[in-house]
Amino acid sequence: MFLSLTPRRRETLDVLRRLTQQAGAAVHYSLVAGRMRISAWTAYGLLRELESMGLVVRRYALGGTGGGGRSRILFEPSAPARGEADDDAPLRSAFERFAAIPDDAAAVRAYLAEAGNDLAWHLGFWLGRLEAAGRNAHDAARTLLEGSGLPAAKMQAVAALGLGSTLARLGPARLADRLTAASSRFSALLEEAGRVSDARLAQLVDSARRLEAT
Repeated sequence: MFLSLTPRRRETLDVLRRLTQQAGAAVHYSLVAGRMRISAWTAYGLLRELESMGLVVRRYALGGTGGGGRSRILFEPSAPARGEADDDAPLRSAFERFAAIPDDAAAVRAYLAEAGNDLAWHLGFWLGRLEAAGRNAHDAARTLLEGSGLPAAKMQAVAALGLGSTLARLGPARLADRLTAASSRFSALLEEAGRVSDARLAQLVDSARRLEAT
């Protein structure tokens, strides 16, 4: 299934970023706990979840005088991979927004209201609808993203899967026609982008895969 950056996880990541910026280095999870007013073990669990998403890195530091003694577990935000700053944030934002809308009609209206040429926005919507559709849709999307083929073809297949899943619940309606047109527009944008840089699309596919639980 897709692993969402929930408000709680986002808060944890924001707190960690502020603390590490102040300290200039990785910090102990107890400091995150104190800032968030939660238990140390709860903070540790949240940080481990962020670590599994690739957003946080765990470090170890020896305690005691002269570096001896029991090691301490520290955390810091992971350095964004090349292209991640361009792709991950908008894709994750769109995915979280649309995955949180349980009603397909409401999600489609929100999507169409702001649809432009942002590939991450479009892909985030389709991934969000597959999240809402259930586990079978999750597994199918994962198979598509991890399979062989060109990045543009993978994203077109994900969009087609999301379109079919959503249309099945919308039924015949003008809204369904508009969604079909938006899917065609997404495919056209992918083909246009692919002629410029297939590497850009590959980065976006990698970003989509990072949304999945390991």
